[in-house]
Amino acid sequence: MRLRQTVALVCLLAAGAARPAWAQTSGSTTMTGTVLTAITVTGSDLRFGNLLSTQTKRVAAAAGGRFILTMAASAPVTIAYVLPASLGPNVSLGAWDLRSNTINDPATGSTVVVGSTSGSFTASTATGTLYLWIGATVTTSSAAIGSYSRPITLTVTYN
Repeated sequence: MRLRQTVALVCLLAAGAARPAWAQTSGSTTMTGTVLTAITVTGSDLRFGNLLSTQTKRVAAAAGGRFILTMAASAPVTIAYVLPASLGPNVSLGAWDLRSNTINDPATGSTVVVGSTSGSFTASTATGTLYLWIGATVTTSSAAIGSYSRPITLTVTYN
């Protein structure tokens, strides 16, 4: 019996050796990347001027603060904004007005809808320069005498 088992084992091994080897294959792909110009954001203040302790005053975007964004030409970006709800106690802000243009002209710029004090939108420019103007309405209600300020924050990232 032992001989039969040995013969069977030799036959199995021989049959396995007669089988063709499994085929091997490989593939490749290319990695690519583009280094873009650093984005810069510069701005000028949105100024409401002098206010009374109880007053409402509107500054339109065309006469308000301005941002200049420089970036790689034709590269889409996301512009996220954070707008303050107030300048301080009893000095509220609202009715934000935002305009954008590829040339330094707010009159021919496009309106960007601002639904709340934070949000984002996408843009691109063939020239690599984008202008934004921002305005708002300030309302004081028994506000204390003093100077008030808060930052308007833009974060610009390539898509």
